[in-house]
Amino acid sequence: MPYYMGAFLAIALDWRAQAQNTASKARDLQALKEEVAALKERKKIWERQDEAYQASLKLAQEAKEEVDRQLDEAREIPAELYVQVVSLQVQVTDLEDMAEASKEH
Repeated sequence: MPYYMGAFLAIALDWRAQAQNTASKARDLQALKEEVAALKERKKIWERQDEAYQASLKLAQEAKEEVDRQLDEAREIPAELYVQVVSLQVQVTDLEDMAEASKEH
């Protein structure tokens, strides 16, 4: 085989290898693009889930604050009732004293 044919064959084999390498890189690049697109979609899903979680967390905190407020109000009721009972007892005692005093006169 003449020299120039061997050189041509070497060049053709090199071109073929480059073409295969380019095709392989193109497939790899396409696979990476698809993976990036899938990751972006998963990120959007996670962001929506996080937004929903944050909204439910906010609602739970607001509900807790309302329950705490109602609990504080409920705790004040017995104290108010106790004050009213003592006040009524004082009034009854005063009325009894007045009744006793009016009997003596």
